[in-house]
Amino acid sequence: MKKNFLSKCIITLGLFLFFTLLLPLTSYNNKTALAGSIENETYNDYRLKLTSITLVKGNSFTLKAYNLSENAKVSFKSADSEIASVNEDGTITANKVGVTIITATIKEENNSTNLTCDITVGPPAFSVKITKSRIILGLGKNVILRVILKPSNTAEDAKFSSHDTDIASIRSGGYVTAKNLGFTYLFAEIDVPNSDGRSKFAKSSIIVTSPEDAPLLEAYFNEHPELDLIFEDDLSTALEKFFNGKSEKTVTQATQSSLVDELNQYLEKEFDLTALRK
Repeated sequence: MKKNFLSKCIITLGLFLFFTLLLPLTSYNNKTALAGSIENETYNDYRLKLTSITLVKGNSFTLKAYNLSENAKVSFKSADSEIASVNEDGTITANKVGVTIITATIKEENNSTNLTCDITVGPPAFSVKITKSRIILGLGKNVILRVILKPSNTAEDAKFSSHDTDIASIRSGGYVTAKNLGFTYLFAEIDVPNSDGRSKFAKSSIIVTSPEDAPLLEAYFNEHPELDLIFEDDLSTALEKFFNGKSEKTVTQATQSSLVDELNQYLEKEFDLTALRK
């Protein structure tokens, strides 16, 4: 009996020690580990604005580091300054065609972290050409304006613009949106200057018409090769006069055949297409 009582006392004392001493110690250690993990995650959450950059020779770009504390200091270094140099503010200058790496070193208290950015320096473009001289697009539709830049390894991107953004808008990458019925011009420009000092560019005309008329107009131009015998500027001027001279109501309500017939009659009068076909 005494033996059983003594055993129960020992067990009770052991449980008391476990709950009062060991459990709080274990809980404290878990919280400490969790706090350490959070601190490490916050500390290592530095990042660069970009991790890879393609620059045209002669151009510059400023590389920024984010998620820095007030005590953090950043320094930049280029693996090959002949290809791309970098100053203390992170401004990279493309000096020569090639590839290199910019390293950003972030120091905070006794810790140091390195982040890298791959740099590719390519040549500028010396020519630009739009693959289609004329685009026919249905109202509300979209198309990509394709260009050919030379040299083929250029790092330059063409800059796009529209003569009349109310008719057709164009944004980066050549993405065109047909907004209103009419005729206008789209441009692709590069930095290299012409003999007159202005930047080189390529031009394409665009006709925005009803979605039903768009394929009929495409077919009309494909089936009338004599139109290619007319100077491009003269033909574009005539098309601009025809499509922009029509009210939206007239063009929208025209039947599928009548718009093409009206255009053919107009061009016949302007350029004597019958004579050109002979």
